[in-house]
Amino acid sequence: MTVNRDFRSFFKTDPGLTHLNNAGLSPINIEAEAVVHYWVERYRREGMFCDAAYLEGVDKARGQLASFLGATPGSIAFFQSTANAVSQIAFHLNLKAGEEVIMWDQEYGSHLYPWQEACKRTGADLTLVESDPMMATPITKLLEKVTARTRVIAVSWVQFQTGAISDLKALSAFAKSRGIWTVVDTFQGMGVLPFNFQDLDIDAVVGGSHKWMTSPVGVGYLCIKEERARQLIPHNVGAYTFGTCEDPTDLACTPKRDALRFEAGSKQVLEIIALGASAELIQRCKVESIQKTALGLAQELADGLRNLGFTITASNGELQKSPIVNFSPSTKSSIKTAEEIVEALVRNKISYARRGPGIRLAPHAHNQIADIQRVLEVLNR
Repeated sequence: MTVNRDFRSFFKTDPGLTHLNNAGLSPINIEAEAVVHYWVERYRREGMFCDAAYLEGVDKARGQLASFLGATPGSIAFFQSTANAVSQIAFHLNLKAGEEVIMWDQEYGSHLYPWQEACKRTGADLTLVESDPMMATPITKLLEKVTARTRVIAVSWVQFQTGAISDLKALSAFAKSRGIWTVVDTFQGMGVLPFNFQDLDIDAVVGGSHKWMTSPVGVGYLCIKEERARQLIPHNVGAYTFGTCEDPTDLACTPKRDALRFEAGSKQVLEIIALGASAELIQRCKVESIQKTALGLAQELADGLRNLGFTITASNGELQKSPIVNFSPSTKSSIKTAEEIVEALVRNKISYARRGPGIRLAPHAHNQIADIQRVLEVLNR
């Protein structure tokens, strides 16, 4: 298999640890680490004298992320988390009683709960479409549930439990012709699968820093069409909604017209600048190359687990289209319970997550074939 050695060279993790829960929390790359250290040092040495510089750093990060996403800087808003970004849309679409929000029945809580609460508050209906066998998410099945009442389709691009993928191009074309909002949680695909906001023509996407983007925990983002941004009032309001902290107070001021209107005040500068550096690194290393390596490792893992008698919940078919592999014991595997699998992984310092039908492992392009061989050896007893 092809190995992305260039990307892997930007990771320096402790020996003895096997990082296979990149769909949960990835090690951060050394460029993100370096930029955090740089700004911590500047804050320590310069204090207020680096005020203008760090704001320029945030603007640079916004541009780096926009370039990576295939968007414009004005379409990017930073938040404390992905859930905050979802909430900005869900609570300010002005949903009405009788309107409908459609989602898959396996959405992650940080995407699902804001929509659930928004529907409760407004009297709108939340329709959860049942996934296919193997937790597959064929977009045609979801679109068949659309009615004249449908206001929003909100789905994950890649589902968090088994890596089930939704066809965003088909979703966008269908929804746009009917004036339906499309909101996509991209957290489980961004950084490891190719994506272009402008080409897909989605209304809004949300994501975060600490999974496949290999950046520190602590920042989410919204990427939204600027004409859609102007249709939403800000969920949080502060000086930056209207201008900067240096502007005089003016009760007649109006919010910014682009996505920056959703950033109310001071930002988590270190996390944002690190995310910008990570986006630039992934773009430089070519996400297509990263994808090829990650999927190759995931395929080795899935095939090896099948050979050991484990059951794979292959939402996208036996050929890996996402790096997420979800497996469970069977009568043919030497390990008979999920608890025994977990015990073996923990004992051997292999990161994992219990999700949905089984155990989730998720290799990234910074992993090596030796990591896959190690987990297969541990589970072959």
